[in-house]
Amino acid sequence: MNKKGHVALAAIAGSLSFYTALHSKLWNPSHEYIGPLLILSVGAAITGGLAPDLDHKTSTASQHIQFSVQKRRFFRLVSVLMLVVGVILLALKLYEGDWRLSVLPAAKNALICLVGSLIFFMLANMRNIVLSGVGITLLAMYSLYGLHWITAFAGLGFLMLPVVKHRGIIHTPEYAIVMSLGIISFSFQQSDTVQILAIGFLTGWWAHLVGDCFGSDGIHSLIIPKLKIGLHLFSNGGTVERWISRICWCSSLIVWVIILTNQALPNVTFFKTLNFLQ
Repeated sequence: MNKKGHVALAAIAGSLSFYTALHSKLWNPSHEYIGPLLILSVGAAITGGLAPDLDHKTSTASQHIQFSVQKRRFFRLVSVLMLVVGVILLALKLYEGDWRLSVLPAAKNALICLVGSLIFFMLANMRNIVLSGVGITLLAMYSLYGLHWITAFAGLGFLMLPVVKHRGIIHTPEYAIVMSLGIISFSFQQSDTVQILAIGFLTGWWAHLVGDCFGSDGIHSLIIPKLKIGLHLFSNGGTVERWISRICWCSSLIVWVIILTNQALPNVTFFKTLNFLQ
């Protein structure tokens, strides 16, 4: 599935999970909070529906944390040029036998070029730096503050993203199972809002994997790599997928109406009963 298909599938999955949790009395929020919580749940589901594609360098999720292809190529070119110029200037000063690098104009220019090369290299690899930085931060927080083990698991996941291939580790059901257990274990120690966000996110994540199963690429097992599920029912971005997206969005709208109206009905009935008794 492409982005539109994953978003639509995650939206209906998040809507249905919210409806199910609401009517199973998992949460019992006040009527005025139903709408905002529904938005949070669907938003979390859509985020979860896009998150597995962080392992793809050109996915929508990755594009939000990196520059365009043209800009990355430009940054790499500038980085290489500044590195070459910096090395040449530094070599010339060393060849002259003058080691006072901090006060010589040419040496200063060499250092400026080398630092500039590093900066442009970082800009060209912003995605990898951001993902690695998030991973290191999560691992540090787990180590320093003794947070829930899902923090360390997520940190390792972010550290792996720059090096794993697309549809690799985080696209596997085994990874999703461990992540689900960790997030559920953590969220049910928190407030209802955190639980809603967690369940929405996980619903969207699993919806992503299910959507890939029906497509041409499929998903594979982490433990048994040769075990792959790909039903080839439609091609990415094809006519069938577009119709699936439309159906999912229409179904989501219906579920939203049902959720909002059903939550309003008890109050209306209550006031009608009061008027009748009077």
